[in-house]
Amino acid sequence: MKLLNRRLALVSTVTGIALVAASGAAYAAEDKVLTKKIAVDDIKEFVIDAHVGTVKLSPSNDNQIHIYVKVTEKDGWSMFKASPEDAELKINNSGNRIVISLNEDDFGEEWRIEVPQMETIDADLGVGEMTIKGLQANMSVDVGVGEVSVYSMADSYNSVKAESGVGAANVYSNSGQKDQNRAMVSESVSWSGQGDYAIKVEVGVGDASIKLK
Repeated sequence: MKLLNRRLALVSTVTGIALVAASGAAYAAEDKVLTKKIAVDDIKEFVIDAHVGTVKLSPSNDNQIHIYVKVTEKDGWSMFKASPEDAELKINNSGNRIVISLNEDDFGEEWRIEVPQMETIDADLGVGEMTIKGLQANMSVDVGVGEVSVYSMADSYNSVKAESGVGAANVYSNSGQKDQNRAMVSESVSWSGQGDYAIKVEVGVGDASIKLK
């Protein structure tokens, strides 16, 4: 009788674990999409603070910031993860500066943002890939682990710098002056031109690429 009770208890425990795991799997499938349009008015500095995922920035066709972010669970199973349904956009608009992020850092994030003309763009991503195309501004880009690709116009910039702590860094351009330095695991490259803006890209672990036409 005791053996039967132990077996029943074991079956009950395994079943409970399976149900929790199944619930977690179903939970992971419930992604959430957040969208927002923001008139820029007197905004001159745009900041995106992302955590884990991808960020794509491109020009807007009007005087608004267009935000799209798909929120998912992070890879790996945990019954204590926050649900994507709890995700909300955080928008801090103070003076001529706007900061965009999520309310928590417990999610996978897939950002697509269109930005009108700005003086400054500050983009920060903890882990993942960032792509910036077609924007002309002073840019500061920081990725902890992952990759950065920036595509812009050479005649818009006077100073460009890309650095990777562990990985590769490069600036591709048919004009300007380039100075490249490679250490054992790190690389940095500086480029100078005749424009008005500056770009600085830093990657802790991964690759940094800037292509100027």
